[in-house]
Amino acid sequence: DMDHGKAWGVLTFKGKTDDTIKEIDKVMYHDWRLVPKHEEAAFKSFTPVPETNIRYVPYPPLLRAMILAQREKAGKSIGEEPMVDLERNRHFPKDYFKNLDLKKEAAGTPV
Repeated sequence: DMDHGKAWGVLTFKGKTDDTIKEIDKVMYHDWRLVPKHEEAAFKSFTPVPETNIRYVPYPPLLRAMILAQREKAGKSIGEEPMVDLERNRHFPKDYFKNLDLKKEAAGTPV
């Protein structure tokens, strides 16, 4: 396994640098880049773009049309655009899905 030697480096991912120097495994992949010493200062002076956390996104077109049709059928106003909440916290009990399967089995299958 010494066909290519070994390399150690500092991992920098999306502008965030890991503090430890570690051995680089899978050096044949293009995820790693060897930075020459004369380019190191410019590489380290990189300032990442601040992350923007997107909370709401619009529904896909067909699902949006279905939601708007459902609202119209129920007699509600269509004024507000339906949006998906990406940070919605859902907490399921440990046996939630097991109980869901048991309910389906108890109901049986329509034939």
